[in-house]
Amino acid sequence: MIASGQLFKILTFWVHLVSAFIWIGGVIFSSLILLPAAQKYLKQDVRGEFLRQIHTRFQKVSAAFVTLLLLTGGINIHFAKQVRGTLTGMYFSALMLKIFFFTILLTFYLLHLKELGNRKPLEHFPFQEATLVLGVLIIFMAAVLKHS
Repeated sequence: MIASGQLFKILTFWVHLVSAFIWIGGVIFSSLILLPAAQKYLKQDVRGEFLRQIHTRFQKVSAAFVTLLLLTGGINIHFAKQVRGTLTGMYFSALMLKIFFFTILLTFYLLHLKELGNRKPLEHFPFQEATLVLGVLIIFMAAVLKHS
């Protein structure tokens, strides 16, 4: 039987993973599938408004997952410190890089929110490529954390 403290750790880690997968998965989907298809098959006047609607909707959904990532990330760091004691070496370096990359990603997200105030049609999603690269780097840092 799983103790309540252990169950909380598992659920927190799971929520963190699901939140990251949905947020970064949405970025990967829009970068590799949605944007190229919209540019190929939709006329420019329709495409701009279509992309603005998608962008607005995704940013609203993303807000919940970004909040969950911040909360569960902090809780997971606390649990890691309980298990490991002092965070040093490769684990500490990977954690600092992951937090650094996430901070940049969060900055891009906040700039996205600013862009939503602009009602012009979109031809692309702002910071899309950088967000994709940072997301992949964050997932890589998570793998390093898991195995260090």
